[in-house]
Amino acid sequence: MASKKFEQRNFEGIDNPAATEDNGNNLRPDLVINVQPRSPENGRAELPVNTVDWQSRSRGQFIPRHGLDFLIGVSSLLIQQTVELNDLTSKIDSENRYIVRVPNGEALYFASEVSTSTQRCLCGTGRSFVMHIHDNTRQEAMMLQRRLATASCLFPCRLQEMKVITPPGNYVGRVHQQWTWMVPFYLVRDANDDVLFVIEGPATIKRSALILSEFKIMSGDSLREVGKISHGWHRELVNFATILKFPDGAVQPKHKALLLAATFLLEYTYFERAKTSCLRCNCL
Repeated sequence: MASKKFEQRNFEGIDNPAATEDNGNNLRPDLVINVQPRSPENGRAELPVNTVDWQSRSRGQFIPRHGLDFLIGVSSLLIQQTVELNDLTSKIDSENRYIVRVPNGEALYFASEVSTSTQRCLCGTGRSFVMHIHDNTRQEAMMLQRRLATASCLFPCRLQEMKVITPPGNYVGRVHQQWTWMVPFYLVRDANDDVLFVIEGPATIKRSALILSEFKIMSGDSLREVGKISHGWHRELVNFATILKFPDGAVQPKHKALLLAATFLLEYTYFERAKTSCLRCNCL
């Protein structure tokens, strides 16, 4: 009798089709999946992790809570402009796109310009724009607002200025130009309008001489050099690139964001070569 039960248990559900019929009435309610997976409420995507060549931070990998947290532990940045098809086929400049990465490392931010075609045509690199900077999780880390202005000593009433705003609308500070004859001079101010850094360029009259040059980042009292912004030919990228070296020591991420905004301002004002098209004056 026991052997018959053993044989029946072994062959139950294999040779007996009626034993394997299941209409779902016997399923436990707690085992039924009735909730579909949802995306995160804040829309932040998962951070892509590079386990082969991670060189952005010496403190290791971490999950940033804000877009500015990507700047923690970063000593320098490389700003590379992408090649736009419209620039090769049209006489009107397109909206610039940039990749902000750690030198010889991964990309941290992707910057995209929003401006009008009229100002790009007539004003060239002196145009006003809004620069949206997104991090690796496709979230906006900061927004740069530049006004229409000049960079010439002949028009001291409206010089260069760029503001930095972080979501959902927090004012971080601004970078504005001081009127000088030959030496480019910029002040980096925080939200309280206190001077954090002073950016000083080389003494020259011709703007074309500043395309391949180095700007010094000085302390707030202009007594010592703490960093630099340089533009030149990058051998590995086989293209022109701008390198920002942050001051040594403890610098808050929002202060680094202001220096990044100053680098973009110099990129448009001095480093970007003006194209001869569309009767533009470049506001210089």
